[in-house]
Amino acid sequence: MRLPLAPLLAANVGVAAFQVHPLGVLPRASSSIIPRAADSALIQRRGASAARMAESLAELDASVAPDEPAPTITSGSGDGAGATDAPGEILALQSSPHGSFAVVKVCEEELKLPATLTADGVGVTEGRVPLAGEDGERVELADALFGGSAGATQTQKKDGKGVIADGDLTGRTVTFPDSSTGVVVAHRHPIAFVLTEGQSGGSKEKDCSISTKLASLDPTSIPPGSTVDYLGRHVAVLHDGSVGRSLPKASAEFDLSTGSGVGSADGIHLSVDTEELTDGHASKSERPIFVPIPKISDIGLIDSPLVTGIAAVDALTPIGKGQNMLVIGKEETLAEEREKGGVNMRGWMINLLRNVVEGHRGKEDNMRCFYGLTSPDGAVRSRVLRGIEEAGIQDDVVTVVSSRDGDSEAEDAVDGSTKKALEAAEAVAVAAAACTLGEHHALSTGGDAVVVIDDINLQKTLWDVTTQQLVQVYGAEAVVEADLQGGSSSEMRGFFSGLIQRAARFNAKNGGGSVTLLLLSRLPNPEAETDDDEERVFEESDFSDMSEKIQARIDMLVKAKVPLTPENLRKIQIPVPRPSASEDVKRLALQHAEDLISMSDGQLWLDEDLAKEGRSPPLDPTRSMTRVGVGADTLTCRADAPALRSLVGSLRYELQQAADVLESGASSIGDAKELRRRDAFLLAMHQEPSQARTLSQECIALLAASRGHLDAVLAKGAAAGTAEGTDAIEGLLTFVEKEAGEIARSIDETLDLSGDERVVLDEAIASYFEERN
Repeated sequence: MRLPLAPLLAANVGVAAFQVHPLGVLPRASSSIIPRAADSALIQRRGASAARMAESLAELDASVAPDEPAPTITSGSGDGAGATDAPGEILALQSSPHGSFAVVKVCEEELKLPATLTADGVGVTEGRVPLAGEDGERVELADALFGGSAGATQTQKKDGKGVIADGDLTGRTVTFPDSSTGVVVAHRHPIAFVLTEGQSGGSKEKDCSISTKLASLDPTSIPPGSTVDYLGRHVAVLHDGSVGRSLPKASAEFDLSTGSGVGSADGIHLSVDTEELTDGHASKSERPIFVPIPKISDIGLIDSPLVTGIAAVDALTPIGKGQNMLVIGKEETLAEEREKGGVNMRGWMINLLRNVVEGHRGKEDNMRCFYGLTSPDGAVRSRVLRGIEEAGIQDDVVTVVSSRDGDSEAEDAVDGSTKKALEAAEAVAVAAAACTLGEHHALSTGGDAVVVIDDINLQKTLWDVTTQQLVQVYGAEAVVEADLQGGSSSEMRGFFSGLIQRAARFNAKNGGGSVTLLLLSRLPNPEAETDDDEERVFEESDFSDMSEKIQARIDMLVKAKVPLTPENLRKIQIPVPRPSASEDVKRLALQHAEDLISMSDGQLWLDEDLAKEGRSPPLDPTRSMTRVGVGADTLTCRADAPALRSLVGSLRYELQQAADVLESGASSIGDAKELRRRDAFLLAMHQEPSQARTLSQECIALLAASRGHLDAVLAKGAAAGTAEGTDAIEGLLTFVEKEAGEIARSIDETLDLSGDERVVLDEAIASYFEERN
């Protein structure tokens, strides 16, 4: 059973789990916003047909002046028993024509670092790098930044005084001196990092106000097929990938002090109940974009599979409904994605969504799919939307996109650090909004949601930006060493778990729905090295700064007397220590991937070398795995389909054995048999990114491989990836579905395969190859 990690991490560091929230820019209900006649007409037409959305938005673009100020958020003076507004001091402000990123110090309390605080905790295990306090106890960075205020805070709690600075401010709205507004997208006490829409900084004053209001959106106004920004506003993506003007359709504010939503969008009143939110329930219409991860009392066991229609995934690394899964692969250009032999992570994810949509079309199980695209690159945005359209699911998938255009002339004039901060902050908001839409569907309907986040690399970018700002404010000695070196402090793990752990299979009292989260993580592709000394032999001590897993592998090599040369290290995917800047980037990326893996329910690793060999999908069974169903609860907690369970058996182990045979060059009769069996399974699981398989088709192909029916085909050169191999498998599937169609339909409906049904399928498969030969 998977348990949420963030509460446990928060308990370790003594503060709330760190999460990120986006910006809400709708006025309060008392505000008067009167749209121009042209705008009102367009808004009315938008409600008539989703098919005319792009046309309406294009007209609106032409009718709205580009310099028109965005509506602002007015902080309420909540008088409830909850938190209250807090003053802030603007320490830094980075602005662009389309947004600003502010660093704000919370001034509710006087916060000072202990005088004797030193960063001497390097090398502590479990990813925690603590600092030393006055009395010798070890404390985390977040605790240290609270300084001596903990006692005062506890006193205020006892007196019944809510202090907003005491909790996580992420998602709260902030009002600046020039009346512009923003939202806290990250909070590392006592510093809040704020994203705004439009250009802020018109006033030289440094004081601002942090409100109790949270940005929310209205999922009920976002039907399947919509393309929205992180505020839930419908947008038009033009042919070049740029985003047209959005309409404030679905966003609103959520007031923590009163427990209700305020504001209206196109005449729709929104409200949220605090108790429902706390208990993990969704309101009828509106949900904050960031909410706490589900509590243990709100979730159940993951006990049903998400059939992806990708045989290699379903057989080797199954995904359960309610599971989070990392998808790891090499960073590719758009040209490389389109080339045959590339990893093509986006292509496989779109294929997965297409298979899920088609597999549930016409059924009453209420499945919905969401795609959160964080990239600010217009070409990437255009590519993804075109891929979704080519897959025929443009009317079934809700796409949340970044509205930034990194290639526009206006953005070209923005300095690199500002651009980096703004892109990362909005990417975090996009991921949050996509999760909120999936959660609302699961909690309000009891249905299942699949959410793809493409990708989470900019989450790490935002974390690095906040670390750099903390160094500028407090000095390097006050920042956890692991953060400065790109490592994983427990604070950073809490930050990431706020996204990763939003996946859940909700229990019956919460409707029994699920949110399955697929998070793409791209590894850098450094240029070929020219300055490595290939003859150099490293010492074991050269790896002391790397992760414990890598150090354990190095220890094994040393004991086996294997020279630690760059060539030997690369063979087993161990980064070369400090050879060059690009290798160091790769090392940090691999280390970060390991940190993410340790927080996730599993990972799909798409390997570049396997792709070049023609493996499709290029899934590495050695580095890919699912953790759901591993351990004492395997009888009730499983991610795989029962129909595949008996067919796959020890396939992962067999593939690894065959890989060892190939590497060692052994040539015994037994070795040849292992390789032949490996080739049969690879042929059975081979698919192109545009191909779909039903569960019954996966079972037929895998049964043919396990029973040796593909051996004769392989002997004639019809291997995986060849036209002959593809024809053989496609012919087999067509024949068996004709001969045993009732059994195939039963497998797809029940996800199971009985012994008698297996015998019938085996006979049909044998008949096909008898006729073929």
